Amino acid sequence: MVLPEWLNLTTTERQFLRENNFKQTIPQVKAEDGEEITYETATTTLRRAVHFFAALQASDGHWPAENAGPLFFLPPLVSLLNCNY
Repeated sequence: MVLPEWLNLTTTERQFLRENNFKQTIPQVKAEDGEEITYETATTTLRRAVHFFAALQASDGHWPAENAGPLFFLPPLVSLLNCNY
């Protein structure tokens, strides 16, 4: 598994990705400057993010890695989305 250098992950997060055999199977969507963002583009981007952060989640549902800054609000968001769908 090769991760980009800009993705600053802790050792624990990298370990979870390895243990879960994480592979991003949802293709990346790129939008040019000034291009209108469609529903499909937004949905695909959100699905990629949820797929990535779900791989960082432990089997019992918690995030054992440090969640600092704005990532503090991500676990409740994912839980809310999980309950709604």
